[in-house]
Amino acid sequence: MKKSTKENIKLGVTFVVAAFLILYIMLQLIAPEMTVRVFGFRPYVVITDSMYPELKVNDLIIVTNFDSEDLNEEDIITFYADIDYNGSSEVVTHYIYSISEDDGTYYIQTHRYFDEDDEVTADPWVITGDDVLGQYAFHIPWIGAIVLFIQSPFGIAAMVVNIGVIVGIVILLKNGKAEEPTPEPESKD
Repeated sequence: MKKSTKENIKLGVTFVVAAFLILYIMLQLIAPEMTVRVFGFRPYVVITDSMYPELKVNDLIIVTNFDSEDLNEEDIITFYADIDYNGSSEVVTHYIYSISEDDGTYYIQTHRYFDEDDEVTADPWVITGDDVLGQYAFHIPWIGAIVLFIQSPFGIAAMVVNIGVIVGIVILLKNGKAEEPTPEPESKD
């Protein structure tokens, strides 16, 4: 393969990956609840210990697309719930306690983590299948702390400064190479 063909393939792959990331980020900003439906997955950061020790604070969980009719008791789901009854919904990840269906609408009650010695009690709220954002697939321990830092104002400022420094170094290095004079060949007269 020619060098230019390899470079064109690398450039094409880079543009595809960049376009995917830009589309993902834009969807996260504009319609975050649609991310799972469009891309099939979405990450969330665990911020409470309600699922400890199964899921710990600062774990990054990945939820995937789901069908309400395929959900079962004891599946882990991420959903919207008004846990404080203040009219504002929060994102929660809990086990399914029970599921019922009435005229095509699925009603779900959830519960926190429990161990064998605990009595399982349902959460006080009831959600519908439309409130479910995704079904738990897996988690990555402690990565959520990095995600939360990057999303914080200080983390954003640190990234902007670092990107600026890197761009500045690249520009200085390119300008330094451009200024180096090329030696003229000696003429044999």
